[in-house]
Amino acid sequence: MSANSSQCTGTSELHLRPHHLLCLQTFVGRGYSEVFVEHMTLVKRQLTANPLTPITLVSGADDLCAHCPNCVDGQCTSEKPALFDRLVEEKLWRNTLSKLIGIPESLCITEDLIASCCPGCEWRELCDNSI
Repeated sequence: MSANSSQCTGTSELHLRPHHLLCLQTFVGRGYSEVFVEHMTLVKRQLTANPLTPITLVSGADDLCAHCPNCVDGQCTSEKPALFDRLVEEKLWRNTLSKLIGIPESLCITEDLIASCCPGCEWRELCDNSI
């Protein structure tokens, strides 16, 4: 995680990729590794406890990526996340936003939204089952 959000407490700013706004809402406690799951759980807990947590949308590795095995030297080795980010931006916002306060209430997760924003995601079945 970044220095600004290393403790996942209070209203520390989070740096998130656009598609992680979807992932956090459908997260069910499974992921790439035990360390990744623990970290994702802490971030989700922070956003639940503090819905006004400032969020900066970023391109490339973010606070959640820090514990992903696909993140090597601060760079994602998978091409899919960049595609997911672009699709989320196209689907949800005409103008790219860079700052948010919490996850927008207007972000309603549906199977159609997941299907259109996350084609080929290995975690899609978990998301679909949590909607």
